[in-house]
Amino acid sequence: MRSAAYVSARPKYGVLDVVGLLFRELGVMALIFLLIFAIGAAAVLTLKKTYTAGASIFAGVGQEYVYQPRIGTAERGAVPQQGEVVQSEAAILNSREVKRRTLEALGPTAILGEAPKSGDGQQAAMKALTGGMEVSIAPTSPVIGVSYETDDADRAARVLNTVVQQYLLYRREVFQDRTTPAIRAQREAFQGDLDEADSAYEAFLTTNDIGDFAAAKATLAVVYQTTYAERLSVQAQLNQADRRLQTLVAQQAGTPAEIALQQDLNIAAQDQILQLRTEREQLLSRYQPDAQPVKDIEARIAQLTTYVGSGSAVGAKEVRTGPNPVWVELETTRITTQAERDSLMARLAVLDRQVVDIRARQARLTQLESENANLAGNREVLTASIREFQQRESQSRADNALVAAGADKVTVIERATPPLKGKSLKAPLLIAVFLFAGFTALCVGLIRIFTRRGFPTPRVVSRTLDMPVLAVAPMKAH
Repeated sequence: MRSAAYVSARPKYGVLDVVGLLFRELGVMALIFLLIFAIGAAAVLTLKKTYTAGASIFAGVGQEYVYQPRIGTAERGAVPQQGEVVQSEAAILNSREVKRRTLEALGPTAILGEAPKSGDGQQAAMKALTGGMEVSIAPTSPVIGVSYETDDADRAARVLNTVVQQYLLYRREVFQDRTTPAIRAQREAFQGDLDEADSAYEAFLTTNDIGDFAAAKATLAVVYQTTYAERLSVQAQLNQADRRLQTLVAQQAGTPAEIALQQDLNIAAQDQILQLRTEREQLLSRYQPDAQPVKDIEARIAQLTTYVGSGSAVGAKEVRTGPNPVWVELETTRITTQAERDSLMARLAVLDRQVVDIRARQARLTQLESENANLAGNREVLTASIREFQQRESQSRADNALVAAGADKVTVIERATPPLKGKSLKAPLLIAVFLFAGFTALCVGLIRIFTRRGFPTPRVVSRTLDMPVLAVAPMKAH
């Protein structure tokens, strides 16, 4: 190793000197570079992708922004500018109340993606929701853009859709009309007389067992026509059944109740002929056809054949009698017809009573018609006197119901869907870590060069002392 002279003068380095000395520190610089780059790369690789879900909302000038005076028509219909409406809706969308309701609807775990590590999960989830949500508007555009960024695509879309849904519900509560109770109180002040008239009319209907007078009268007319027509039909069926029963009785009287059902014939002679023929065949197996035993049996067969041919050998051996099927069928039909006639007679009696009751009910309604007209007329007069307050209350209540149902000028143009691509800072961060590690290693090398005491090279000595270096002697080993 070359020796270095130690003087009080500060060494002067050139560019080539610095480059050459850096190569001497290459090992230390490489170690510093690898250490810093490894630590930074490990930290960067642990970062997750972020996904941004977006939704857009159309906020037009709706009925809730139109001025409606409580009394009179002065300044009715005044509306704000479109930009003012959009700013108002954006403020409601980005309000803490909407975020709080979203947190209650989903819970901290659904927003954070994991169970809260600390006890205050609500605060952590609210912080994550506030930091990841962004609302953007344009001065002249009625469209509000809202986005939510997190490390999970499905969670980003689910949270953002919940925010939009809670915003729609909350704004309906904000714009709910509060004048309905006051209008109702004024209407109820005029409702007392009508309630009394209603009570009197209901008592009249209850006492006379009437649900609706006009409907009851029309129903009785229809029921009377139907019942009377059914009575005529049943009466015709009864006459038909009675005539049919008389015909069946007359037919049954001329039909015998019992007839011969089965006869067994006497065929003993035919059986004997068959038996003798069998014996003849057996004899032929032992004798000649002209043998005497064969002739004897053939004579007996001829005698029995002649007897059977005369016709007197076959006769009734046993006769069985029983009920006549025709008579039984007539009896069954007669019983059925008689039962049908009896049921028709009972049905006709019921229909006769119903016709009488309906006629009496119609006569009673005719007597009550004038009283019903008076009571109904009183109710109509009282109803007309409070119609104005009822109309205003109905309009106010309908407006609240429409607002609660979402019938306004705020419409979700596009709901959030899970984004297909996420943003990742791994590549730029790795480049930054690489550059930082290289810069740090270079700084360490330069520090080691410029803090070293002595002159590391002959050119540094010559440049610093402004004298030539004639020779370089190696350092003597100790």
